[in-house]
Amino acid sequence: MNRKENIKKMKKNNFPLVSPLFFFGVLLILLPIFTFMTLDRLERQKEFFTQRLLEKGTSLIRTFEAGTRTGMFTMRWGAKRIQAMLLETSLQPEVIYMMITSKKGRILAHSDASMMGQIYGAMPGTAKLNEDATLVYHRVRPQKEDVQVFEVFKRFVPIRSGPMRGHMRRPRMPVNRNENLPDRLNAEGEILDWCRPYIKNQWDKLPETAEHYIFAGFSMDRERIARDRLLKETVWRGVFFFILGCVGMVALFVFQAYRSAKSSLSHVKAFSDNVIQNMPAGLVTISSDHEITSMNKAAKDILGGDLNKPFEEMIELIREMEASGQVLHRKITLAVDSSHKVRLDITASPIKGSENQVMAYLFLFRDMTQIKELKKQVETNRRLAAVGKLAAGVAHEIRNPLSSIKGFATYFGKQYEDNATQKETAQIMVREVERINRSVTQLLEFAKPMGVEKKQVDIKELINHSLKLVYNDLDHKKIETKVDIDTKKAVIHTDPDRMNQVLLNLYINAIEALQDRGRLAIKVLDVPDDRAIEIKVKDNGIGIDQDVIDLIFDPYFTTRSSGTGLGLSIVHRIIENLGGSIRVESTKGRGTCFIINLPVS
Repeated sequence: MNRKENIKKMKKNNFPLVSPLFFFGVLLILLPIFTFMTLDRLERQKEFFTQRLLEKGTSLIRTFEAGTRTGMFTMRWGAKRIQAMLLETSLQPEVIYMMITSKKGRILAHSDASMMGQIYGAMPGTAKLNEDATLVYHRVRPQKEDVQVFEVFKRFVPIRSGPMRGHMRRPRMPVNRNENLPDRLNAEGEILDWCRPYIKNQWDKLPETAEHYIFAGFSMDRERIARDRLLKETVWRGVFFFILGCVGMVALFVFQAYRSAKSSLSHVKAFSDNVIQNMPAGLVTISSDHEITSMNKAAKDILGGDLNKPFEEMIELIREMEASGQVLHRKITLAVDSSHKVRLDITASPIKGSENQVMAYLFLFRDMTQIKELKKQVETNRRLAAVGKLAAGVAHEIRNPLSSIKGFATYFGKQYEDNATQKETAQIMVREVERINRSVTQLLEFAKPMGVEKKQVDIKELINHSLKLVYNDLDHKKIETKVDIDTKKAVIHTDPDRMNQVLLNLYINAIEALQDRGRLAIKVLDVPDDRAIEIKVKDNGIGIDQDVIDLIFDPYFTTRSSGTGLGLSIVHRIIENLGGSIRVESTKGRGTCFIINLPVS
């Protein structure tokens, strides 16, 4: 694969195409919203046009009735004049037709004169219209060629019920002039001049023979055009918002990806900084201008704090890297100050940028002094292990003749019961053999592998039992003993035999350090770690010198002429095998306190 293909692959990975499911999801979310909005707007538009046409039709009909009322009762209008007025009124915008029909649907007057005398096929029920002649009704009625008409209709009421007011009459006009007009009937029994009943009953309520209805039909083209325009606007608006929504969602995803990448980068940077600062090896970066740009904690500890400028040895390595361009591995000695030198195992490498240019230099090093100390400690441990094995073998060989010597010394002591000098000599031999045997026993204890058997132990019983083992020694010196068990963990999981051995060694050391009527305090308390307790064994004896306090747990170290130096070493080893830790606090002449941190599970 060539470089161009690699670049294309990287671009493809870095800028993936948006899945079609994303657009489907956006459409699935926006489609119900726009459908609801469109239907709501169409419904509102329909209500608006219905209300507008209803108001216009109502106004038109009531105006026509008022005009006919004036014409009939002041100027004696008949059917022809009403027909002419109907035609003039229908010339208003949006009016398709106006007509007046009889009860049976025969058209008595129409804005189209050719329709007069025909039967109106869409005649509504008249019972509801007659309940209240003042109410106006409306409906949408289809016509030919899928054209719809908004029709407003009501009972035709050209007269007012109740007494006629005086201003409706003409001066000197006889009230009952209509009585001289003959009634002309057609073959079906309908009045040819259908206006006559109103003129005859102008002072009364509506006559029964004059049951007529008026209709006004309005064009719905304007509503249809507005609806089509609204649908087109909605479609374009939907497309616009769909694109806007897609862009917004993509922008949101990009922003979220940016935030996620930024957060991940911050976490990675924080993690890498934390790793660099806490790594055990020293790390220093130096710019191409030979200025120190960063140091981690280990480097500061090894080199004695922050550096103002690089060591000359580091600059020599930089020059060598500039010449070779390779990673260098050296062992060098740096003079940290006039009295302190460090031996470093150092690796130096150039830090290169995207165009392979050198930006800075990295130095990674370890303090060889610590490694030497570790090697020394390993060698010491190896020798101690060898000595331990040798001691174990020698101890086994010594214990057998010691038993024989002790037996003979006891025998001679009994043989010379009457000779005080010889008896004392025999007793001295026995005591010395017993002391040698104790030393051999401790040596074997220290040399052999140590196993632990943990079980549930009552901490109070453990402390009391260990004190009983040294009761005679405590009583002999009149030592005051105080036990304070302040823990919620009454039962712990540990090895009771090993802990008895630990406490017994600490008690014996304390008794030897105490004068008559001294004090020995044992305290058990909880620590912040719920999985451990703290046991303190404190005395007010002679204390330990600060010069040797760090050596008291070393094998064979002792400050007593009669000691073997293995007691505290065995204590330290037991506590470590139990998973705990032990430390000592002491002031010369004021006493010593051993503090044990012991796991409870």
